Amino acid sequence: MQKKVILVDIEIEKGSNIKYEIDPKTKKIVVDRILRGDFVYPANYGSIPETLDWDGDPLDVLVYSSQKFLPGSQLNARILGALEMIDDGEIDTKLIAVHHDDYRLDHINSMDGLPREWLDSIHYFFSNYKNWKRPGITKVSKFISLDEAIEEFETCTKLYEDFHHYSKEDFLKTMQEKFPEKYQK
Repeated sequence: MQKKVILVDIEIEKGSNIKYEIDPKTKKIVVDRILRGDFVYPANYGSIPETLDWDGDPLDVLVYSSQKFLPGSQLNARILGALEMIDDGEIDTKLIAVHHDDYRLDHINSMDGLPREWLDSIHYFFSNYKNWKRPGITKVSKFISLDEAIEEFETCTKLYEDFHHYSKEDFLKTMQEKFPEKYQK
């Protein structure tokens, strides 16, 4: 079984109801919004530097750990799989990983090693956290394997190499023309 360790920029700590983002220009952490109701992030949430997902943002990562990591911190994470989802018509994959430098997690090498309740909470959260905007705005399809997740990571790395100089708007327009199957708008 292959292991893929990635560097993750943490944007949101587990248990937070505040959606932070790293501003791509200033590299500062900015508050995007406060989540509605009782929703809190079920995992440490971040992104991978020098990647571009199909939504024009860096590839997202959910990091499984008993620890909460501060927004702005970086850590090594080991990819286990991913959550496939559509957010407002755009593919918005979330890699699933564990903190690589925590010896207590060395035994987890696949999605099967993660607690089912935790995976269910991830699925529920991303299926529902934006429904106040418009019911069905997010569509979570399934969890995917390690090999598929690594393939998605490599694709997003290549997209960054080829298109990081584009504005987000130009990137999305170009991708929608070249890869219409990746967009449901």
